[in-house]
Amino acid sequence: MSGGKKPIECFKNKITIQNYAEAYRIFDLRHGASSGGEWKASVFFVIGLVMLFFILMQNFNLAKVPVASIVLLICMYMCTHYIYLLPKRAKLNGEHIYKSSKLLSKPYQTEIYRDYFVMKNDCEYIRKYYAEMSDCIETDDIFVLIGGIEKQINVISKECLTEEQCSNISELFKKEAVRIYRRTKSSKKRK
Repeated sequence: MSGGKKPIECFKNKITIQNYAEAYRIFDLRHGASSGGEWKASVFFVIGLVMLFFILMQNFNLAKVPVASIVLLICMYMCTHYIYLLPKRAKLNGEHIYKSSKLLSKPYQTEIYRDYFVMKNDCEYIRKYYAEMSDCIETDDIFVLIGGIEKQINVISKECLTEEQCSNISELFKKEAVRIYRRTKSSKKRK
């Protein structure tokens, strides 16, 4: 099936519920309800500052500017909504998807080739070319490969990889998935 090509890396990959929840949060930030949350929160923050300025000009007499007070409260909620609540909800949705799927918890034999990757186990065979993906995001803990028609989110956990394998895969994605590769930091440091 590999067309006679030798894989660059070959390993067993088992993702945890935390890996998948983080991958789903990243997917949601790129393509879901959280998409564009930073600029939306920024707009509400600026509007909130303007309302605070109006309240300040009235010496914090809220009775003189009730509309500004209400708009300020709405802006504070919307900033919290876009920065904290939506990503938290996406992570919880990812956990729910992981728990409800029998396939996600099964280990995959993963082979990384120059132009594509293969993930297979007893129940599933996935072969995706990097050209059909919309995003390739690397954190300290996982690689998240987003795109394609079936199984839009593919996760490679770094827990099952050596430092050399992580470096090889990262370099390959940097070279072969140039337009879609991004490197981010996760919330916790890898041990």
